[in-house]
Amino acid sequence: MIHKALSFGGAGVHVFILCSGFGLYLSYLNRPLSYGQFLKRRFFKVYIPYIIVVLLSAAIPFYNTSPEKGMALLSHLFFFKMFVERFENSFGIQMWFVSTIFQFYLLWPLIVKAFECLNKKGRSVPVVVSLIMGLCWATWVAWLGKEDMRVWGSFFLQYLWEFVAGMALALIYKKNPSSLKVPSVFVLAVVGIPMLAVTGYAGMKGGFLKMYNDVPSLLAYLSVALLAYRLAALRHFFSFTSKFSYEWYLVHILVFVCVFRLLGHTTLHLAVVLSFACIASYGTAWLYGRILDRCGLK
Repeated sequence: MIHKALSFGGAGVHVFILCSGFGLYLSYLNRPLSYGQFLKRRFFKVYIPYIIVVLLSAAIPFYNTSPEKGMALLSHLFFFKMFVERFENSFGIQMWFVSTIFQFYLLWPLIVKAFECLNKKGRSVPVVVSLIMGLCWATWVAWLGKEDMRVWGSFFLQYLWEFVAGMALALIYKKNPSSLKVPSVFVLAVVGIPMLAVTGYAGMKGGFLKMYNDVPSLLAYLSVALLAYRLAALRHFFSFTSKFSYEWYLVHILVFVCVFRLLGHTTLHLAVVLSFACIASYGTAWLYGRILDRCGLK
């Protein structure tokens, strides 16, 4: 049950992929970089912070007790973990996302070229084509019975349409920034509530359903995020947190494991331990972000 709840919460990564496509393509439109320059920036801003957390995790004796710990570490260092199921989440269940986003980075020039070619045929064509590709991939994975294997479910084709949708929004924003507005509370509720129900149902049932859950997951979490953005207090909180959100994503499981290792067997109530873990992970991420900033890795 806990695993399914974590899967439900982890579905929020769909919004992150959308935002990644938006941010990368908007940056490209404003200041195109060569492929080498692009990969260099991703290496320092994404890979280095990630691998530091992996190395710290590997240094903690109780975090990974597998006899293949050394090979697992190498799989993260050289990214062949994205092809080996038993290594993919060996230093945190959240680390699968880093494999996926690096697939997008490696294919970035091809994605941009394909997007711009398809966009000439119609503004929605790139999104529709990439969505069809994603559905075909999901169907093939489900037919093979591999839907519970992360290396299959996290392949970039599964999320290509979300990344491309972000690129499409970036192009719209570049041409007319005022054309992108936050929908009304009514619209967000009408879209978000049923999509959240579908996402929850698919997450709890699992199996092949989760392979087709991306569209409702994205709409559900995006609606929730935009509803939260409409609240001034939360808007300031999210604006502040966005400065180290990637660091929080990287460290939160590590901090949770350490906190539960230290406090899990005490008389403290589970809710107290969980609250402390959340606060500790947030503070650790903020500090990690400050350190990376000082080192010029932000």
